[in-house]
Amino acid sequence: MKRFAVPIAGVVLCILIAGGVIWSYLGHKSDIEADAKSDEPIKNASMVKSANGETVVTFDDETQKRMGIRTAAVATTSKDAMVTAYGFLAEDPALSFVVKAPISGIIEAAKWPDVGEAVADGTQLGTIGPQIAPADRASLTDRLATARADEDSARANIVSATAELNRLRRLNADDKGASDRAVEDAQNRLAGEQARLKGAADSIAALQTALAGAGAAFPMNVAKGGVVTEVTAHPGETVDLGQQVLRVTRFNSIFARVTVPAGVSIAGEPHATLVVIGHEKTPYEGERVGIAPQADPNLQGQTFVFRIHDAQASLRPGQSVTAYLENPGSRRAGVIVPRDAIVWHQGRSWAYVQTDDDSFARRPVDLEEPSGAGWFTRSLKAGDKVVTTGVQTLLSEEFKSQIQVEDTD
Repeated sequence: MKRFAVPIAGVVLCILIAGGVIWSYLGHKSDIEADAKSDEPIKNASMVKSANGETVVTFDDETQKRMGIRTAAVATTSKDAMVTAYGFLAEDPALSFVVKAPISGIIEAAKWPDVGEAVADGTQLGTIGPQIAPADRASLTDRLATARADEDSARANIVSATAELNRLRRLNADDKGASDRAVEDAQNRLAGEQARLKGAADSIAALQTALAGAGAAFPMNVAKGGVVTEVTAHPGETVDLGQQVLRVTRFNSIFARVTVPAGVSIAGEPHATLVVIGHEKTPYEGERVGIAPQADPNLQGQTFVFRIHDAQASLRPGQSVTAYLENPGSRRAGVIVPRDAIVWHQGRSWAYVQTDDDSFARRPVDLEEPSGAGWFTRSLKAGDKVVTTGVQTLLSEEFKSQIQVEDTD
């Protein structure tokens, strides 16, 4: 029996080795197949395709519910003819204030405001160390006389503005005989005259001290605060009497200067809805301020100026604005598309229209003018169902499908 022990042991050993090789191969094969499957594009519950020149995204009903996709039928309406005008925002001159040097001398300040920084009413910017030459004395005397005249004028205007404010308040309390806006404007006028009176009084005190020959530094204050929009002098610099050192502006009200196309004329006092580029979701109602006396030299069209009340803090002069001006005439039939249904892509506006239970086609929409909580357009027809919630989800699905296609190339 001993002579059979070695062959049997060898056979067993061969069987064990072969089994290990087979087991290793099968395990390695399963890993390779798993890796291969992981490299395949992830299957999605949606399908993106092109149909009749439109991009169509398909979501089954279960996925629509999970993604929170909701639709609404656009409402039909009709509108008077409108004229579109283009322009830019500008500061309201009534809310812009200049800080001037009360005397000639050197600016002294531990900290000096920069452009864009907010300063409060009555803030002392610094002082000016007087350097008055004999030749300046006559100028100082003249400026003192002017300051005293400004003070007298401001006092008289305060009396008048106070009386007007009280009158408008009584009318406003009596069944709105005067609008809230009229009362607010009267309050602003009174505040402006009060600030003017304080500025004149400060100038008188500084000029009198200068003429008296005192060598003390003169305080330089901001009578009415706001955002610094211009800095024309800095600490350590020598300034002349009356030289501008800062400009301060308030932006709770801002102007929109817009021009209609050449050859188009608008009579009367048109109402305007204003849309600032970059703030399309927040249209503003424009209060007509006036008409520019001359046509725009570049556009050769009639130019209007509107005021935006209660403007956003981010609105600033120079931003582009589109105005939609009423111009009564033939009416236009169209629909109102909700503002939440609009998505911006490739430089234009789109909406997803539900074409059947599980398909949504992206279609271009020309936004002709703001209307309530949406836009008036003739790009869609009455009864079209547009996606109002989940618009970005559909657009993201398009991008995702494009990435998957690129990965398979």
